[in-house]
Amino acid sequence: MVNSGAGNAGIASITPLPDFTGASATGRLRSAAARAFLEIVVGCLPQSQVPGVSSARWISRTETFFSDAQGSRRGVVSCPSGTRAFGGGGSFRTPQGAPSTKGNAMYSNGVTADGTGWTMMGHSSSLSETLVITTQCAPLPGAHVAQAHVPLPNNPIAEKIVHAPCTPGDTMISGGVYLSRSDGTEQQGGVLDSFPGAEGWIVSGISHGFPDTKLVALAQCFLPAG
Repeated sequence: MVNSGAGNAGIASITPLPDFTGASATGRLRSAAARAFLEIVVGCLPQSQVPGVSSARWISRTETFFSDAQGSRRGVVSCPSGTRAFGGGGSFRTPQGAPSTKGNAMYSNGVTADGTGWTMMGHSSSLSETLVITTQCAPLPGAHVAQAHVPLPNNPIAEKIVHAPCTPGDTMISGGVYLSRSDGTEQQGGVLDSFPGAEGWIVSGISHGFPDTKLVALAQCFLPAG
């Protein structure tokens, strides 16, 4: 599993399973209809198509981050020098280590702008819960991060969509979403979708009425082996 996404809800977390064979996500359904659903997507590639993944330089890293006084949590898990991040994610955990059902907002969850780590910020109503962030790391020669963004209107429910495409000939291995102020710091709002698609990464979101909010899509792109 090299990437995972989720949508059709107010997303609170997207994270890989511990053995990287799948992913889990949590969110608040956008509709109370009987057929409302949370969609989860995973992307998979053979090891032979991902430079460095089949070598001894592939590793995974996980770190835990604690709440501030307002219930927000933010963290970055960095890869070793010479490697780049992919297939990561984050989720809220109870003090007993179980997946949280109280995490109610995700403001960022994706590869960092320089491609060397995984970042997430979110909010849980329980101050005792922690944010656990995981990423995979591998050399990925020639990889780069594509970005695209769109301003979000102050209208709290006006949804926008943005797509960060890879350069033609490159393959998207992973990506993510970032709600940002104009100075680059995370901003509150709502992430509704964060998915792989069309050789890039597609995200949608709303501002919840917070001013100076832009929706950023990021895609980790690389030249396939062979």
